[in-house]
Amino acid sequence: MSPTRPPERPTGRAPEVPAGGGTRFLINCIGIIGLVFGLLPIVRYVLELDLFAFATAPYDWLKLEGAMRYVPPVMVLVVCGVAAYLLEKRLERRLEQAG
Repeated sequence: MSPTRPPERPTGRAPEVPAGGGTRFLINCIGIIGLVFGLLPIVRYVLELDLFAFATAPYDWLKLEGAMRYVPPVMVLVVCGVAAYLLEKRLERRLEQAG
């Protein structure tokens, strides 16, 4: 019969959060905003779906027609993509310096 260890008791502290968790959450939020208010309006305009009307609500007051109605969602998609990319690169540099 082999000796067994008693189970370890919890120390009462929360598990350690990996470095950069808050920045990754922010990157994910920016990505979701880009998808909802950038990509879904483009899909709605291309496929003419009323299902995604909630995504075009911020742009409806502009009363844009034709190809101009694609400009605001494309701008949101590009800005969110660039912001997420820059935050990701900054996080990588910070983690390289720390570790």
